[in-house]
Amino acid sequence: MNIAQPAVSKTVQDTEKDLGFAIFNRTANVFEITEAGHVFLEDARLTLSSFERTIRASRQNGLGTRGHIIVGYSALATSSQISAGLDSFHKMHPGCQVEMHVMSTDAMMRSLKAGAIDIGFLLSHETVKDLEIDQDPIWTTQIGVVVPRNVEHITLDTLRNSDFVMGVRENWRSFRALLDAAFVTGNLNPRITGEAWDVQVIFQRVADGRGLTFYPISAADSLPASLRVLSVPDWTPQLTIAMAWSKVVDTKLLQTFRESFLKNR
Repeated sequence: MNIAQPAVSKTVQDTEKDLGFAIFNRTANVFEITEAGHVFLEDARLTLSSFERTIRASRQNGLGTRGHIIVGYSALATSSQISAGLDSFHKMHPGCQVEMHVMSTDAMMRSLKAGAIDIGFLLSHETVKDLEIDQDPIWTTQIGVVVPRNVEHITLDTLRNSDFVMGVRENWRSFRALLDAAFVTGNLNPRITGEAWDVQVIFQRVADGRGLTFYPISAADSLPASLRVLSVPDWTPQLTIAMAWSKVVDTKLLQTFRESFLKNR
């Protein structure tokens, strides 16, 4: 920070004096944030995020038909439904810029709260909830199994004897939780031999014959040409993609954006 340590200590002490409580516990061997400091930090971040969202919302409203919307979307949501909604919105607001970023569901929830994105297309799941975030289901699709292109059918017995490549649970938490429940109903215990963060790496490993993986059938058009996704007879797990947004700042432009997708359901 290019600031001398005594100056930092003095600033912390002055801040604590102004606030009326300690931000840090400081001893010869310990330097840690207090519980009050944790609460203050979280509230301060929310205040700054709200301020940033308000500025962007005001710019969007002031620009009328123009504006800038930042959208996050899950790799599980790469289907024609997003394209159809975008086309509908752009016909009404041709001057508005829509910026798209692929993100995990958990990352989208954090980014919506922080004001880093305006809209998220994420996996709807009981573990994906927040009082500050509204959600509206957009579409539901069956989960299939991604296999090499030369495979024409697959059964539950095939799954019980196959290796699988999965998304790292830390980054694919809600999808893995959904699959865990589906495995119970199908009496499955998949043999997971590899994990990866990025969906394209997972697809490459399937193409290389290192295992199979699970993916929504509606997103079949995003698969490499060497792969296909098949449904499994007698096992039909489903996932739902929802559109999510912050309740804190909700502009007319964002409402119009959502309506463009909802009418295509």
